[in-house]
Amino acid sequence: MKALAAFFYRYFVFFATLMLGCLVVFGSISLIQRQLLHAAQDRLDVLSTGQAGQLEARLVQQQEVLLGLQAAITLDPNLDRLQFYNLLLQSNVMYRHQGLLAIGLAHPVAPDQLAEHIAKARSDKRVAPLAYQNYKVEPLNEKSTMLLLDYLYPINRLTEQFLGNNLSESKALQDGLNLARDSGRMLASEIFTLPGHQRDAVFCLFAPIYSNLPAEPDVANRREHHVGTVIAFIRINPTLQPLEKTMQHYGLGWQLSDQGYALQTWANDHVASEISRQEVAVGHGVKQTSVQLVHLPARQWRLQINAYSELLDEHQNEWLILAAGVGFIFSLIIASLMQYLYQSRQWSLNILAQAQDEESELRAQMQLLSQAVDENHDPIVLRRADGRIVYANKAANLLFAPAGRGLLGKYEVILSQSEVGDIHHPASYLVPFKAAEDSVKQLQVLLQPIKNKALQTIASAMVVHDMTAWHEQMQELKNSNDRLLEMVNISSDWFWVQDSEFRFTEVAGGFFARLDFNPNFFIGKCRWELGSGGLSEQEWDEHRALLAARQPYRDFEYTSVIGRETLIFSVSGQPFYDEQGQFMGYRGIGRDITPIRHAQKALYSEQQRAQATLESIADGVITTDVFGRVDYLNPVASSLIGWELQAARGQMLSAIYQSVDRSSRLPLPELVSEVLKDGGEYHGSRRSMLLNKFGLNFQVEECAARIRDEQTRTIGAVLVFRDISNWRDLDERAELTLD
Repeated sequence: MKALAAFFYRYFVFFATLMLGCLVVFGSISLIQRQLLHAAQDRLDVLSTGQAGQLEARLVQQQEVLLGLQAAITLDPNLDRLQFYNLLLQSNVMYRHQGLLAIGLAHPVAPDQLAEHIAKARSDKRVAPLAYQNYKVEPLNEKSTMLLLDYLYPINRLTEQFLGNNLSESKALQDGLNLARDSGRMLASEIFTLPGHQRDAVFCLFAPIYSNLPAEPDVANRREHHVGTVIAFIRINPTLQPLEKTMQHYGLGWQLSDQGYALQTWANDHVASEISRQEVAVGHGVKQTSVQLVHLPARQWRLQINAYSELLDEHQNEWLILAAGVGFIFSLIIASLMQYLYQSRQWSLNILAQAQDEESELRAQMQLLSQAVDENHDPIVLRRADGRIVYANKAANLLFAPAGRGLLGKYEVILSQSEVGDIHHPASYLVPFKAAEDSVKQLQVLLQPIKNKALQTIASAMVVHDMTAWHEQMQELKNSNDRLLEMVNISSDWFWVQDSEFRFTEVAGGFFARLDFNPNFFIGKCRWELGSGGLSEQEWDEHRALLAARQPYRDFEYTSVIGRETLIFSVSGQPFYDEQGQFMGYRGIGRDITPIRHAQKALYSEQQRAQATLESIADGVITTDVFGRVDYLNPVASSLIGWELQAARGQMLSAIYQSVDRSSRLPLPELVSEVLKDGGEYHGSRRSMLLNKFGLNFQVEECAARIRDEQTRTIGAVLVFRDISNWRDLDERAELTLD
């Protein structure tokens, strides 16, 4: 970023002049381009106006044919079908107007005159007898006057479908016919398609015919004197064909829409319907648009012409590009000339300033280098090839010349003879040095030869670094390692290290010395390669999965045969990594837990025997802690008090065991509480009545005693009771016998 900024600063005059010239050229080109765009829009408007005028002229010619026919029929309202046909045939209208599909004459017919009308149409065999032999009216309306199309020219397979049509019931023509009849004007219909010819769109022109119409008629007069309507069917595609060719020639798109009747054009809910459209560049945006209106009788069409590129002369853009290129080149030449004139002066000034800056910078660097070397904490001594000291920094003078005499100019050896010998390669060594304060320092000496361009040694540099602290740390580390090794040898545990493949690389500990076993036996082996260890294959798989996940583990137990002894080992391991985070393996400790497991096994056996004894005796036994909470009860006690061990454990004894006096039925003090409170070892037996959980009562004999540990500390109490209900019955029977 700085280099780019410096580049622009250096050629500032060039870029400023070039930018100014480009702005002038761009402004001129933009102004010319705007004028060309206005000219292109004017050209498009002229083209659209001409096309709309030509389309309207073609429609006016077709209207004139209809107006002439309207005038002829108005003069002779009784014109028959043959005369109508010959009149149009002789005028050659179909050839002069290619968009004209057919011209017809529709007469109003009352429902009571319908049969006579059909018979008359079928009986006239002079014109198209085959088309009229099946003449019929569709759709039929027997309630009101129908407007039937019975005269038609020409009659062919396409147009014969119009014969007999009741136009007053046509959705496409009904509104236009009624409006033309009531207004007395020629009207154009909306666009519709012929049945069976969905692609052939047509529209109609209506011209009403009246007989004996008053001079200033109203709507009622026009309806009363209406004798028929002349209709021209005009095809859309041939009418628009010249427009399509012109638009294709210019590469323009266009859209023709029907705005509706003139009275409906400004209605808020009126929506224009599309007549036809053509796009020459689908997916491209419209650059220019021109809209013109085409006027029909009481109706308007909207012609929109779209230009997808500016309607310019093909050479205009080339001239603009050429002018822009010439302007840019001219600006470039002027900018280069201005830059040359500016830099010719600046170059000489820059060369002088650069030389001064380089000299100042070199002096500053030399001063900084001299200060850095002089203030360095490591002694630095520089000798010539003859051994004369030519430089010594403050640290060197302070360490090797404490009397203040200095080292400069001397030839004496400071630390070793290597200093004054021929030095061709760097050398490094450690020497002890007795300082002025009678302390011995460990110094690391680095001798570096200084050579000229011919690779001849002209001087040498001696750099001394005080390694006393490092030497003491290394000695302390050695002592620590020795102490650790001694502790390992006398410890009952042992230490082990595994590599990344979980093979032992180091095993140490005094445990193996006591067993007279060489721990190198484990080196290079995995733990599971030493034997099954009393574990299943699944347990070993779980252990290997734990190692593969590089997770720490504790107290992993397995058995191992060492010598003639089978021992139980418990090992714990932790993964370790190098400085780059690379997995290196596991390391941990192991210990012999064989005596612990044997003691646990013996204790468990003793507990099982005591448990079996308690569960087999006939007395109920309940033990508590020092707070009187139930810790254990045997099956006999459970059956007498009605409590299970799981539910009773942790409860206060008074909550599950309650005894009352046999005679008074009053609660008796708890024997366990008295034993724990009074500090007595044993409470003599007594007879009482036990109330159990389910409301039953038993005659029992109970006693309690304190439980102590091996240090004679009280750890709880035991309550022993037996069911003597049967004995009570015997005593009562004996008393009755004596009485």
